[in-house]
Amino acid sequence: MGYAGAMHRRRTLAALLLVAVGLAGCTSDPSPRPDSGGTGKLAGMPGVRDTWSGLQEVEDGVRGLVVVADLDKDITPEQLTDVLAATEAANPDQYALSLGWGELPRSVPAELGDRDVIEGGYGPLEATTTDRAPQFLAAARTFDGSVSLTSRGTEVVLSGESPDDVTAALDAALADPVLQASPHVSVRTGERQVPDSSGVAWAAPLTADLVDRWRTLRATLDRAPAGAVAKVRLREGNDDWLAEGEAPPGPAMSIRTRLVLPGVTDEGAVTPATWGERLWPLVHAQLDVAGTLPEGSTYELGLDLNPGGLPKDETIVALTVGRGAGDRPSAWDPAAARYLRSVTSD
Repeated sequence: MGYAGAMHRRRTLAALLLVAVGLAGCTSDPSPRPDSGGTGKLAGMPGVRDTWSGLQEVEDGVRGLVVVADLDKDITPEQLTDVLAATEAANPDQYALSLGWGELPRSVPAELGDRDVIEGGYGPLEATTTDRAPQFLAAARTFDGSVSLTSRGTEVVLSGESPDDVTAALDAALADPVLQASPHVSVRTGERQVPDSSGVAWAAPLTADLVDRWRTLRATLDRAPAGAVAKVRLREGNDDWLAEGEAPPGPAMSIRTRLVLPGVTDEGAVTPATWGERLWPLVHAQLDVAGTLPEGSTYELGLDLNPGGLPKDETIVALTVGRGAGDRPSAWDPAAARYLRSVTSD
C-alpha cells in the first residue's frame, strides 16, 4: 500500500475508533479506566487491561465488527500471541491494540509519538501470530519511538531525525536474536512524512551485509551540495515485500534519495549544466552502492521543490541495475546510466 493509501486508511480508522470508543462509554477525559478487563471479544484475557468490541459502520452503509484494546505494558509474548489469535479468530473488520497506553485508543494518528500499536483488519498478518508477538514486543522495548504492527509488517518510526539514528537502530536489531530474524521490518527517522525520512526496510533475516550497505549509503549523504537537505531510503524487495523463503541470488532492492536544494523551487532548474559539478559527487557515490545490488534493483534521485507544502517533486535520475534508464530518460540519466554500467558487479 502506498503512502497516500496508508494515510487514507489511518484517517478512516481514526474516525471509526473515535465512534467505537465513544459508544463504549469513554469520555473526553483521558484518565485510565479501572482494570476491569472491559467488554467484548477479548475481555478477561491475560495481558488485556481494557477492551471493547461491537458492530459499527466501517464504510458508508456497511457495518462491521470493531475491536479495540489496551494491553498491559508488561504483556508476555505468549499472552500477546493468544490475544492476536483471539482477535483474528473473531474476524473483525477493524481492530487496534495499544500497548501500555493506559486508555483505550480513541484514534490511530499519523504521529504516535512514543506509543506503540497493533492495527489490523485491512489484510492478514503476513506471518503467524506466534512470529508477530515476540517481534512486536522486542521492537517496542528496543527502539526509542513508535512501533506499529500492521499487515505490512513491523513499522518503526524513531524519535530522532538523523540517519545516524537509523544506523544505531540497525545495530540494535542485529544484536537482538528476535529482531534479527524478524520478517518484514522497516525502520525510519521521525519526520512527519515518509518521503522526507531516511530508513531501511528488510525481509528476513537482517544481515550484517545489509547493515554495512546502509552505512556506506548513509556516508554518501555527506557528499550532498552545501546547504542541501538529503534523505535516503534503502528497501529490500523494491516496493513489495519478499515472498517467504525467497531464494538466492537475492531480491531486488531499491535506493530512494530525496533532496531539498537551496533556492530550487522550479522543475527543470536542476540540470547537469547548472548543478552537475555540485551533484555528481553524490550521484556517483550512490551509484557505486547501487552497482553492488542485484540485477533489477532500482535507484532514484528526486527533488522536493516545495518542502513543508503541497507535494511538488521532480525525479532527475531513475535507473534499473542491468537495464539502465527507462523510455523517457531525464537529462541526467544517460551519463548516470553509463557510470552505473561501469561499476555494476558482474
